[in-house]
Amino acid sequence: MFDNRINLFQNTDLPDHAGSRAVYAHQYNTALTQFRSALFKGKIFRLRRKLSKLKQDLYDLNALKPDLHVRGSSYAGIKVVSIRSIVGSEGRTTDFDLGFHPLTEAARERWVSMAIAYLSRLPIPPVQLIQVGDAYFVRDGHHRISVSRAFGQTAIDAEVITWKDSPPFPWQPDVCCTANNTLLAPES
Repeated sequence: MFDNRINLFQNTDLPDHAGSRAVYAHQYNTALTQFRSALFKGKIFRLRRKLSKLKQDLYDLNALKPDLHVRGSSYAGIKVVSIRSIVGSEGRTTDFDLGFHPLTEAARERWVSMAIAYLSRLPIPPVQLIQVGDAYFVRDGHHRISVSRAFGQTAIDAEVITWKDSPPFPWQPDVCCTANNTLLAPES
């Protein structure tokens, strides 16, 4: 009785998605090229920093907590934050260097997928940062920061929690300061 069933995926005229496949392939190749470039630039960045005897790793906020005298914290809301002012991470310091270059090939899949979202102009949620003094530490969003920086973005939307503390801070001797004493991480 129902011998002539229609299979929606066979013998039907479906729209040609070759155009969207070509766009995706182009975005994937662009993202992969950017990842490889960021990986290579990171090696050069770390070598130059090592030869100059400058810090090359992200500061670990968890390791710094005992030396800080935090007197409280407050929610600062969503801000636009200079990527150069992000100097550390809350515990994840082995994936990226101080310039937010990926350290190993292990980051490739997540990095490339984030780069494709960036290239597709998809809405990307703000990163989560902790502000201590003029410096920022990543709680969530390491790959988003790395991708944004690799594509030449100088600032990023961030949801910020501010820790109230007083200087001096352990990271200040190893970073560059501008004329108005704004904390900045070194350029890559």
